[in-house]
Amino acid sequence: MNFSALLKRWLTTRAAPWLAYTIVRIWFGTVRVKILNLSVYRDYFLKNTGSRNVVAGSWHRHAIFFFYFFRTLGPRGIMISKSKDGEFTAKIAEHLGYTPIRGSSSRGGAAALQGLIEFMRVRGETRFCGTAVDGPGGPARVMKTGMLAVAKESGSWFIPMACSGTRVITFPKAWDRTIIPKPFSQILMDFGEPFIIPEDISPADMEKMRRRTGVILNKLTDNVDRICGYTGG
Repeated sequence: MNFSALLKRWLTTRAAPWLAYTIVRIWFGTVRVKILNLSVYRDYFLKNTGSRNVVAGSWHRHAIFFFYFFRTLGPRGIMISKSKDGEFTAKIAEHLGYTPIRGSSSRGGAAALQGLIEFMRVRGETRFCGTAVDGPGGPARVMKTGMLAVAKESGSWFIPMACSGTRVITFPKAWDRTIIPKPFSQILMDFGEPFIIPEDISPADMEKMRRRTGVILNKLTDNVDRICGYTGG
């Protein structure tokens, strides 16, 4: 490999992710956060005794700020696509203290889900994982089963969550209408009630749970949007 190729590889795999991480830390560090269901965040994320780990799920629209917000928790796994964009995101995730587990529903998904399950089965320390539950390609705000399966197979709590903001940037051409907060704005978060998925749940009941969880996520999302006055979809 010649020097120019080595330089290009270093810039794309090391320098650029570090720069993006630095920008994210500075930008999002100015954002104020208010949490509605504070007891869930306190008891399951901050004071969790480690008896059960936590799988958190949100719509893809919210994922970027949650990605930053949970950077100070204990061991955290996150599913990230095997695409070139995913490689970039995985490096940023490592800077934020995550363990990237590569794969998506369209590429390496089964192996990635199994990797998350194994990561979350470890006991003795509280572990967390999460990803967008309508990703990686939508349709937006339609729940998929993958993260519920991770929670079931690892015996973890599943916690739905959503966020919105008083002043946000919306990416209107993105399939999920991604939002990120503007500097010095406020983000409002809400967490649904944690639940455990029985090991012996039937496929029919798992499908009901998938639909019910999607309804919960939409209610959480609509509520924080309403409070923030956000109408961007």
